[in-house]
Amino acid sequence: MGIESQFVQTVDLRVHERVSGPTDGHPVVLLHGFPQTSYQWRHQLTALADAGYAGYAPDNRGFGGTDKPGARVSRALLAQDVINYLDAKGIERCTLVGHDWGGIIAFKTAIDYPDRIERLALIDTLCTVWTSVGPHGWWFKAPGIAEEFFAKYHREFIEVMFAGRDASVLGDRPLNPWGQIPNGVRPRPDWIDDEALAHYVDAFSDPLVWEHAISYYRYALPFHEVLEDPTRACGERYRSLSEQDVADYWLHPAGMEKNPAWPRFADYGPEDRHKQFPKPTLWLYGGYLGGSMEEGRTAVPAGNPFLDQFARYFPDLRARSVGGGHFLGEECAGYVNDCLLRFLSGAL
Repeated sequence: MGIESQFVQTVDLRVHERVSGPTDGHPVVLLHGFPQTSYQWRHQLTALADAGYAGYAPDNRGFGGTDKPGARVSRALLAQDVINYLDAKGIERCTLVGHDWGGIIAFKTAIDYPDRIERLALIDTLCTVWTSVGPHGWWFKAPGIAEEFFAKYHREFIEVMFAGRDASVLGDRPLNPWGQIPNGVRPRPDWIDDEALAHYVDAFSDPLVWEHAISYYRYALPFHEVLEDPTRACGERYRSLSEQDVADYWLHPAGMEKNPAWPRFADYGPEDRHKQFPKPTLWLYGGYLGGSMEEGRTAVPAGNPFLDQFARYFPDLRARSVGGGHFLGEECAGYVNDCLLRFLSGAL
């Protein structure tokens, strides 16, 4: 059963989607990450269809073939986009799957609209706590820098991220936040063929996509410090960091890591920290976040604010390590498909 590419009109967006499987199958909605599109789910859509599920993968607002209206982005707006999409498709409840930014959106949708989501799967993503493992979260807040970087290096960025191009082409800080990628030519991963690379290069060549990507990171992730406070009912209070505060950390002359005031963890959703999603939740994580390329570990990682956020929000949580880096649905499609199908059937 093939994957169809088509459009659906919601109340405010013309959304491009990839769909597969029987229309009467249980609906599974998959939300892509940055800097990808719904194309990233091609392996999962095929596996879901073969198993009798109805798979729906929309391009997020501002990406792929979906409208790019230019409005300032918030997590609440992106979650509403998902609900509007479900309404337009006539889907009352679904299983929601999200990777990277798609996981941020999926979390917000599930935590605010739990009656619409039956199960939740998060793939190498996060809920509300940002970690220093991703310095680009701070970089995006610095005015003009991301704009200059993408204007100069949009093609090179994709080729470095996906195809093993020498990362030195992207330069150094403060313009380039991806310095953790080693310089030198690396072999192109076998999960990215010519068609996939061409798709991602083309999809990220549109300046409107850069504009929306910047809006996602700059405005939808308002960083806060979480401070212990036993006088509060929740035991904590929050200090809002302005965009300039965050930018100043990134632009510190010695690097933000050398600034003693730099908070290694920031929370961009303190309004959600008291909430829980009580239904079955799966967390698949790779070496980028979990620190290992080992496959099949079942323990829920813990020990710092980033890792601890998952148990905080999901009382019915199960986790699996995946033997890949970050783009797990493509890197390790077989194992990810197996985990998703077992999760959907209740066997995991």
